Amino acid sequence: MNNIWSKTILQVYKYLPRIARTYDKLIISKAVNSQFTNNSNINLFSTETVTDAIINLSQRKITLINLKLLTERALKSIKPSLARVLILKFIDGKRCIDLADRLGVCLRTVFRKINSALDSFSLALKRMGYTEEKIEKMLISEKWITQVHKHFEKSDLSLIENDDIKVTIKTSVMMDLKASSF
Repeated sequence: MNNIWSKTILQVYKYLPRIARTYDKLIISKAVNSQFTNNSNINLFSTETVTDAIINLSQRKITLINLKLLTERALKSIKPSLARVLILKFIDGKRCIDLADRLGVCLRTVFRKINSALDSFSLALKRMGYTEEKIEKMLISEKWITQVHKHFEKSDLSLIENDDIKVTIKTSVMMDLKASSF
């Protein structure tokens, strides 16, 4: 497995609970709004349409919960020092120069540690049975995550600033949620 999915999973990890809560709000909104059915919006708020939307959003929430648990299991299965580097870099959003200061090492060593940690994380995912294909299949409904993955595919990790990823995630989530709501 290449490290692109690992970077993607680690980068989106901190957003998973927030997006899951958003799915909860959408589910409640769809259920509440379904009571306002009349002849002009019967297709929009039919029992079948609302039920399908609620099931879809519930399944997407389950996917996010599973991804969060998978990430935590993989981080726990690698060396603590490597997990710490990944958490600081991807989840906490620390810049490499800040990592070098914090760890008391040169910048080149930080890049080596990040690559080593990503390799270990990818291997942990693979050992748990999560190949690239399985991860892609699992996350197919989460367009915002696949957009982050595409961002990493196009860019060199060292050139990506945390703000660029935040913008990618925010715009992708907004477009994905708009597309999934009716």
